[in-house]
Amino acid sequence: MGRLPQLSRLGSTALAALRDCLSGASDLLLPACCAACGTPEVAADGLCSQCGLKLLSLVALPYCPRCGATVGPNIPLSEEGCSACPTVLPRFASVIRVGPYAPPLRSVIQQLKYHRREGMLRRLGELLAAAVAARLAADRPAELVMPVPTHWRRRLTRGYDHAGAIARQLARRLEAPLGDELIRVRHTQPQVGLPRTRRIEAVRGAFEARPSGAIAGAHVLLVDDVTTTGATANEASRTLLGAGAGKITLAVLAKAEPPSAYAAQWR
Repeated sequence: MGRLPQLSRLGSTALAALRDCLSGASDLLLPACCAACGTPEVAADGLCSQCGLKLLSLVALPYCPRCGATVGPNIPLSEEGCSACPTVLPRFASVIRVGPYAPPLRSVIQQLKYHRREGMLRRLGELLAAAVAARLAADRPAELVMPVPTHWRRRLTRGYDHAGAIARQLARRLEAPLGDELIRVRHTQPQVGLPRTRRIEAVRGAFEARPSGAIAGAHVLLVDDVTTTGATANEASRTLLGAGAGKITLAVLAKAEPPSAYAAQWR
């Protein structure tokens, strides 16, 4: 039974390589259009000029370094957290994000996740790497980049590990090692719509960490596409800290939150 996940990983890796080739060919053959709004006017990064400006406006929004929630322009940022932080703080020390999970960033992430837009992967990897470099410049740099893993059953079905792809881009741009010691040992149902307490219970015991000297004492940059309540990242962080990691920083493309959190700043 232990060989089944390993064989599945090998199969999904081969399938992913084939899909990469097909994706690159389709980018050449299909008409170019904006990944966010569909207009035929696109720039080199796959977005039209209007969506490109909107994306940059989302990137510029201030956010809490503890939970990743958008904060008002006149509210001082604190490493201790903000009013949106959960009462019991997660085990990861801080959050670095590209922006809130709002258009056009939401559309771009969905294009990456479900349609494998490789141009979007490069663009988002660029933005996230810049955010990480800016935030960690005066702090302890990340010593190991690691994705929140997808269970092998879902990876085999989908044929694409989006968190792993983002982490590879990030590790390459930061010139940091990419780790694969964290594994998902329990398949969990999608958590969309679940309250935080249910999400925490749903992912309890979902991860394990393979023994590795690379984790011991390391500052790990844990990578995912979107965080909502932080329950999944918290459980992954708990596992890594239990395996000897020194510190966990969560790096995500977006933080899902109510539109009221960022609407006023974006007008």
